Amino acid sequence: MRIKLWGTRGSVATPVASNARHGGNTPCVEVRAADGEILILDAGLGLHWLGDDLMDAGFSGGGGHAHILVSHTHWGHIQGIPFFLPMLVEGNRFSIYGPERTDKPLSQLLIEQMDPSFCPVPNFFDDRIGAKLDIFELGNTGSEFDIGSTRVTARPVNHVPDVPCLGYRLECEGASLAYIPDVEYTDDSQFQASLELAKGVDVLIHDAHYASTDATQTRTGCGHSSDLEALDIGRSAGAGRVLLFHHHPDRDDAGIDQVVAAHQGESLIIEAAREGAEYNLNGAVGSV
Repeated sequence: MRIKLWGTRGSVATPVASNARHGGNTPCVEVRAADGEILILDAGLGLHWLGDDLMDAGFSGGGGHAHILVSHTHWGHIQGIPFFLPMLVEGNRFSIYGPERTDKPLSQLLIEQMDPSFCPVPNFFDDRIGAKLDIFELGNTGSEFDIGSTRVTARPVNHVPDVPCLGYRLECEGASLAYIPDVEYTDDSQFQASLELAKGVDVLIHDAHYASTDATQTRTGCGHSSDLEALDIGRSAGAGRVLLFHHHPDRDDAGIDQVVAAHQGESLIIEAAREGAEYNLNGAVGSV
């Protein structure tokens, strides 16, 4: 299993020099399974740059297929879709998975952001344009299914009211990854849900939007975690490596480095998620 980070920033893109090292694009993680399947975790603005890479790798001629696993439909996690060039190419196919909602189907939410009042590109959800798109809603109690040789586990995590949010666990030929980009822990059951996803994984990508040194009143009810909570999940789950993810848009590279430095000496590896970073997992916990 090979992992590449294309977007690590939370909420809003930050194209400024002081954030360049850890990255300014909103969430997007590429996973290449051992059998060649392409799984994409979230569709933030990092998806645009991944799309360019896929075009160079053969999607420009059609016939490409990838799977996009959306955690939830806040803009920071879907706003790369309109600017994902491979979707405009006839013959490509994309399977999009995301949480089920009671008010609107996932397909409608994705189509609405393509409205020409807001979006300057052709609507490739129109059947007459571009790639074939299959949209799958995952139940609000969780789902387990296979994409090729990869076992996907989706579980609901607590983010904000009325916006269902999923965390994902991917397992393939002995390698494992947990992706929990947006979560706030207000009771033990929510902590246990993340532990289930993260148990024994090689790599845990976890929300650390806030720093533990931030004032508590600025964090409560905002739907996000701190570095200490990410570390607590990683340590309790026996993860090999924790990547602090969804960096606050106002926290620059130096500030992120300070957060990571405070946790050196831990038994597990702790890093800040960095745009462009790649990991090749061989199935042994902590190995890259």
